[in-house]
Amino acid sequence: MNLDVQSLRTFSRLAHSGAEEAAGSLTTLTGFDARVAVTKVEMATRADVEREFRERDLVSVHIGFSGAIEGHTVLAFDRERAVSLVDALVPGASDNPESDLATSGLKELGNIMLGGFIDGWADFLGDSIDITTPTYVELDAGRSLQDVVGPEEIPGEPAGADGADASSATIDADHVLAFRNHLETIDEEAGFYIYMLPTQESVETIVDVAGNAEDAIPVETFTSFSQMISEGAGQASEDLTAMTGIDTNVDVSRLSFVPVEGVPMELTDDARRGVVLEFSGTPSGYIAILFDPESAESVADALMPGMESNPAMRKSALQEIGNIVTSGFLDGWANALETTIEISPPRYVDDIASAIVDPLVTELARTQDYAFLIDSAIATPDETFTCDIYALPDERELRAAFDQLAPEAN
Repeated sequence: MNLDVQSLRTFSRLAHSGAEEAAGSLTTLTGFDARVAVTKVEMATRADVEREFRERDLVSVHIGFSGAIEGHTVLAFDRERAVSLVDALVPGASDNPESDLATSGLKELGNIMLGGFIDGWADFLGDSIDITTPTYVELDAGRSLQDVVGPEEIPGEPAGADGADASSATIDADHVLAFRNHLETIDEEAGFYIYMLPTQESVETIVDVAGNAEDAIPVETFTSFSQMISEGAGQASEDLTAMTGIDTNVDVSRLSFVPVEGVPMELTDDARRGVVLEFSGTPSGYIAILFDPESAESVADALMPGMESNPAMRKSALQEIGNIVTSGFLDGWANALETTIEISPPRYVDDIASAIVDPLVTELARTQDYAFLIDSAIATPDETFTCDIYALPDERELRAAFDQLAPEAN
């Protein structure tokens, strides 16, 4: 199966349009004024998706769809937000959030919102898409992605009891292609997410309608690049451990496709300290290595103990750490692509994360409307510190890298 940038743009527009329909339904049903904050096409590992569900206290509604395309949709809420929304729909439901009345209200909300979301895809394809009865699911630490989307959506898993084919929502056994929308109410920060997990055959159907065969990239190339990202994050983690003496792990590492203007919205508005660097070669782009203030202090102490009273030295320590982490992250890319990637001197930054990345996005926006966002996070088991890595490659240079990773090029 091949994917191309035009198909990804179409995926993004359709998912955004469907999410706007869902937000409109939410506003009509509950009176909460909702909007679509971010829409992204995401290539992630199953483990990353599972971790995201586990780490949030989420409740969700799941609906399968079939017809022109097949797959599964998930509408996920944080628990408190779910209670307030259902109470607006079914007054008194919040008195007992575990009651049948409350769960029925949430299922009805999911049915209407996800139905509107899927309708946009049916209109685009000019064919009907049927949806299943909504299922209410609480996501907790014991659940896996198989529990979230059902065994029939996971390739490599046994077929269901009815003998249904086990082909599906993933591109391969480890990676998931998801269309994720973050919706939020205007007056509150609490948001909720719509995931669409189409089958591989359904992705091919959409590509056939929307794509450009001449510009298509084998999906194996995306998975190879995702693996390269994960390995780069692993090397960065090892280098960070060697520098600070503190054991670290890669928490998440994924590739997503998002409108350029939506990139800052993917980042927190909390304060961050770190460095920004530019890299050039194949590919070229920008990278930000960011720590929350407490983490920045922890890594500076580990690298330069006893320098608490010397801000300049602590800033220098963060620059050095950022430089080493960036080198570890990108060296693996250079090796895999058999190329050279040059890195600029690190520039120290201290601001909210979205503001740090905004000027980088402005530069990219001069030549492209969409961006491939690489999002990795490194953390210590005891939460001594976390390090977020955001890379924004130039789309044209990244395409050259994809060409080098394509199966026929090896």
